[in-house]
Amino acid sequence: MSQNECPYLVGVAEVDVTPPLGSKLAGFASRTGGATGVYLPLRAITTAITERATDHTVIIVSLEWLGFYDNTDNVRAQIEALTGVTEANILLCGTHTHCGPPMREFVDGQCREGIDKPWLEKAFANIAATAKQAMETRQPMSLSSTIGWCGLARSRRRPDGKGGVTWNPTLDAPHDHTVPMLRFNDEQGALRHVLFGYAAHTSAAGQILEFGGDYAGFAMVELAKELGCTCAFLQGCAGDQKAYLHKDEDGFPKYTIDEVHEMGRHLALAVEREIKFGRWQEVSGVLSAQNQKVDLNLTVLSRDEYAAWLESKNPFFVKWARAHVEMLDRGEKPDTAIRLELQAVRFGNSLVMLAMSGEMSAEYGLRTVKEFGSRFGQVWPVAYANGIVGYVCSERQLPEGGYEVFSNMQGIMKPGPYISGTEDKIFNTARQMLTS
Repeated sequence: MSQNECPYLVGVAEVDVTPPLGSKLAGFASRTGGATGVYLPLRAITTAITERATDHTVIIVSLEWLGFYDNTDNVRAQIEALTGVTEANILLCGTHTHCGPPMREFVDGQCREGIDKPWLEKAFANIAATAKQAMETRQPMSLSSTIGWCGLARSRRRPDGKGGVTWNPTLDAPHDHTVPMLRFNDEQGALRHVLFGYAAHTSAAGQILEFGGDYAGFAMVELAKELGCTCAFLQGCAGDQKAYLHKDEDGFPKYTIDEVHEMGRHLALAVEREIKFGRWQEVSGVLSAQNQKVDLNLTVLSRDEYAAWLESKNPFFVKWARAHVEMLDRGEKPDTAIRLELQAVRFGNSLVMLAMSGEMSAEYGLRTVKEFGSRFGQVWPVAYANGIVGYVCSERQLPEGGYEVFSNMQGIMKPGPYISGTEDKIFNTARQMLTS
């Protein structure tokens, strides 16, 4: 194939990032024991893509941990030092498995007695090394994209009929069952690599003391076995979504590892179906990336509202309330600033990935596609990217309350929910980036 037929150079490399047994696990605040086993090794999979005509390069890392969080600048700097690719062109994505290592300086220090900094630094160096390896092994490839379907996800915000929500599986709230994917074929037409995404929390395995990548990890393994190529997962706007298989019990059931594996098969089959029978569109055009920070703000409650939470039976809520009461009594103002990063990776007008550095509610993904779908052949919302700031609820969810709106903020010692207008502010910035 000619350069016109294979307009990109693509390389892929991966490394095991499974911590040693006995290490703590992140994802559930109440889980404090060390890991006793590994049900699926954790990996970082790096994809390097260069447009041959311009020599523009984008590096995408899929990491089977919660994410990169406050380690983003460090990892980007290491990758840039080894590859020469600049920060705006490096997209760091967490699959958000809840069976990976703690890596957040503040949050994990509060809940899990700190983080293993020496081991993390070795892991970050190894991740950066995969970027170098991916760059060194690039070969000409053609790209094409499509969107599949998988009914695995359920919203975890079931309307209670009183204006609020309960923590239960439902399809009576916004959800996203699309499976965006990007395939890479070499000069002989052979399938070499697949990027795919979905919007559902990778927390189905529950609070077990074993490392593993949850349903997304199993999906990658199943796909690699079936397709004979590397496969990497990018988490979507899954802040209020969970993977769900029906069982005869209320709420979200406890699943065995075999059942989590079955979830992975469901998602893998959705990708395989499109590989075999789907209608794919060519991905072409100038490869570019840009990022922009959006300054967001949180609400501050009254002293009486904070004080009322001192009676809670939840020690995290009591700690949060006491800290804010004491802060107000000292005449200090709580920090209300949140800085969200948006990163756009564009392949001309054929495909755009809009990556958001938060646990975005599903409505952000749905609105992204709706707002920008007429400008691009395909729009791919990605969340849990780069320096994750925590949950970001939609405007519609604010009056409903619930975990994604308020309780999560208490857990990370933030003063209150986002102010009204936050969603529009994010999309105003995205619009400036994608319509310029």
